[in-house]
Amino acid sequence: MRSLFHAIVIIYCTISVADAWRNVHHQSTNNQLQFGLQPSSVLLSIRGGDIIQAATLEQIDTILEENTKKLVVIDFTSKDCPPCKKVAPLYEELSESEEFSDKVVFLKVDVDENTDAVSKYGVTGWPTFLFIKRGEVQAEVVGGKLAEATLYDWVKLLVPKEEAEQE
Repeated sequence: MRSLFHAIVIIYCTISVADAWRNVHHQSTNNQLQFGLQPSSVLLSIRGGDIIQAATLEQIDTILEENTKKLVVIDFTSKDCPPCKKVAPLYEELSESEEFSDKVVFLKVDVDENTDAVSKYGVTGWPTFLFIKRGEVQAEVVGGKLAEATLYDWVKLLVPKEEAEQE
């Protein structure tokens, strides 16, 4: 009986993977894998942003120069900062969002390790989020509670619009 159960599980998993593979090749513009055979299948994103750990000021400058048509969001954070830790999952979720994947670059700067960047941008408290377009700071959010309440709204407001990208 136990081996029958294992065989059924293996067959189900094989069918699910085959179905997901087929969906990738037939729905590549959707950027999602669909697992399972029921309508309430679990969706896994195969596209989304990464948070770039910016270790040096030069690295930040290079990223800004290479992404002038995108919004660049910089999270100045510290390992020993409870509000930073609390807002980190929200920042990660934003970076993985399909809504912003092609329009926003997300950076993280450790304030204890990248003091040159802290000085250049005048960061005095953390977490501090800077929103930069075309090399210019558009907005700054300081503090965990304020970031939790407004981070998504700032990104949504400042993300480059389709018309602006075509210019």
